[in-house]
Amino acid sequence: MNKPLNIGKVRVGAIIGAVSARVEVTQSPPPPSYTEASLLEDMLFASRHAQTPADVAVLEATNGIGTARTRSEGIVDLIRNKSLARESRVVGGRQTTVVVMTEAGKKLEAALPSELKSVGLTAKWEMLCRRIERGEVTAESFLTVIRKFVAAVVADVKKRKTVG
Repeated sequence: MNKPLNIGKVRVGAIIGAVSARVEVTQSPPPPSYTEASLLEDMLFASRHAQTPADVAVLEATNGIGTARTRSEGIVDLIRNKSLARESRVVGGRQTTVVVMTEAGKKLEAALPSELKSVGLTAKWEMLCRRIERGEVTAESFLTVIRKFVAAVVADVKKRKTVG
């Protein structure tokens, strides 16, 4: 008879024999559709989506992405430029308006380099904006940082296109 395994003594890379196993094939439900309110909430609590503790700290310190005013303006701008659209759907037995990405929005999102889609990048830019508010950094230096970043991303995209 096998002795029970003491999990505390298991080390990375250890080989452990299994007594039995089974596979359950299930399908998880899709994530709930965004409403404008839930999208605003996700922007406010963007730290939930951060990849590093440093990005979590910045996003928590800055109260998420943007300000209360700019978050809602950003959503309206994305709807206006047809990257997002409002749709009426039945959710949880109730008719509600959800926000969905359009085909144009999906193409744009697919075309953007991963660096530009990172909540971590947003966190860094939010921190720089807060430092401008406090007078610690000038707007000109912020623009210099952004210009250098954009130039590096463009150069990287061009390099990937010539290689690929």
